[in-house]
Amino acid sequence: MANWGIQTWDANGNVNNTGIVPVLVVATVYLSAGQISGSYSYSVPPGFKVAAIQSPITGDAYSGSRRKITGSGGAITISNGDGDYSAGTYTADECWLVIYLVKS
Repeated sequence: MANWGIQTWDANGNVNNTGIVPVLVVATVYLSAGQISGSYSYSVPPGFKVAAIQSPITGDAYSGSRRKITGSGGAITISNGDGDYSAGTYTADECWLVIYLVKS
């Protein structure tokens, strides 16, 4: 390990800072400004599920709405998130939705 940077440990003293973790991107989906609904399904191997993160597009297409993005098994669902500021909610601006594979 390098002599600089940040290191973290779990309760048993084991190093748990893995740095940048590689991910398998399943798909990218374009979402328009104001889009607050949609669903996408993918085949995933046993023991895995899909998750998603929003990557905003710089431009003039902004929205005052919010969207909630939920992953379950092989499905990603987009729903109305107005008034919700919890994890998994984003502004409903124009973006690319990056869908990736994670262990269940």
